[in-house]
Amino acid sequence: MKVGVFKSSYDVYGGAEVLASYVGKALNSKVYSLVSNKHNKLGFVDISRDLPLIAKVLRRKREFDYLSWSCIDVLEYGDFDVVVTLGETARALITPDDVVHAHYLTSPIRWLYDLWHHSRKSKKNFLKREILLPILAEFYRVWDSAIDKRVDYYLTLSPVIQRRLRKYVKRSSIIIYPPIEFNKYRCKETEDFYLFVGRLEEVKRPEEAIIGCIKANKKIKIVGTGSLEEKLRKKYEKYPNVEFLGFISEKEKIDLLAQCKAVIYPCLAEDFGIVPIEAFASGKPVIADCTGFPPYIVNDERGVITDCSNPENIAKVIEIIERREYDQEKIREFAKQFDFSKFKEQLVYWLRRWYDEFRSKY
Repeated sequence: MKVGVFKSSYDVYGGAEVLASYVGKALNSKVYSLVSNKHNKLGFVDISRDLPLIAKVLRRKREFDYLSWSCIDVLEYGDFDVVVTLGETARALITPDDVVHAHYLTSPIRWLYDLWHHSRKSKKNFLKREILLPILAEFYRVWDSAIDKRVDYYLTLSPVIQRRLRKYVKRSSIIIYPPIEFNKYRCKETEDFYLFVGRLEEVKRPEEAIIGCIKANKKIKIVGTGSLEEKLRKKYEKYPNVEFLGFISEKEKIDLLAQCKAVIYPCLAEDFGIVPIEAFASGKPVIADCTGFPPYIVNDERGVITDCSNPENIAKVIEIIERREYDQEKIREFAKQFDFSKFKEQLVYWLRRWYDEFRSKY
C-alpha cells in the first residue's frame, strides 16, 4: 500500500505541523506541502513551484488555498494507493478515481463554524464586521461544502472534532489521538514555577495565564511566539515573576516540562492540545479551560479544570495546585496510551481497512 501525505500551507510551527510529520513518519512517506514558511523546520517537500500561474499569484492570499490544492496533481509525486491530507484546505486535492483519499481533520475551519460569532464580533473594523465578513464567510462555507465530497474517509483527532465534523459537515469519522514519543519525557525535581507553552495568540489566552500567576504571586515561564508577543512583553516583562523564553529547542522544552510545578493551558475550545499530554508524560498536572478536549483528560488526579477566560479563576486554581500532592508516576502512566507506537498501529490499520474496502467496492 503506497501512501502519500499532503499538508496544507503553513506559516507557523504548531501542533498541526508536528502531527503531519508524525503521519509521514508512521507511513514512511515524505510530507508534501505548499510551504509558506521560509523556516521549514520539519523538512516538508515544497510543491508550490508546480502550481499554475494563477494559483501562484492568488495563493499570496490564504483565502485561495482551496484553488491551489485543486491544481495539484498527486501523480507527479508518486503512484499512490492512498493519499492522506491534513489541514482543512488540502481536502480540495483531486485524486485519481482509483486512489483512496483519507483526511486527518484537526477541525472544520474554526472561524467559519464553531468560532464564527466570536471571530466576527472581535473585528474592530466596522466594514469587515458588519458587511464584508458575513458575505465572505457564507461564500467560503459553500466552497468548503463542495470540496468535502472529494474526501472518501475521515480521521479526527478527538471526540470534540468528531462532533464538529458531524455537526457542520455531516460526515462520520474514526478518532486517532495525535502522538508523543513517550520515552523522550521524564520527571525531575519540581521547581517553583508554572509553564505556558503555545502560540501567543488570542485564542490561546497567554495573557490570562500571565495575569493569573501575577495575582497568585507565582512565577510563570512563557514559551512560544506569535502576534501578541510584542504587546505582552511590553506589558509584563517588568514583572519579576514573568519570564518570556520565545521559541526554544525541543530539549529545552522537555526540561522545562520536567521541572515545572504545573502547566497552564487556558486555550479556548481546544481541538486536542498536545501540550497537556506532554505535561502528563513529564508527570506534571495541568490547569486547563473548561471548553474543548482538555476536560476529557484532566481530572483531580491530573490537574484542575476551570473557566480560564477569567484570570481570577486561574489564580484560585493555582492555590489548589499548591495544596495538592500529585502522583507523578500515575500521571505518566496515563500518557503512555498516546505513544507514537500505538498511533502508528491504529493509523496503518484504518488506512489498510479503508483501502481494502474501497477496492472491494470499486
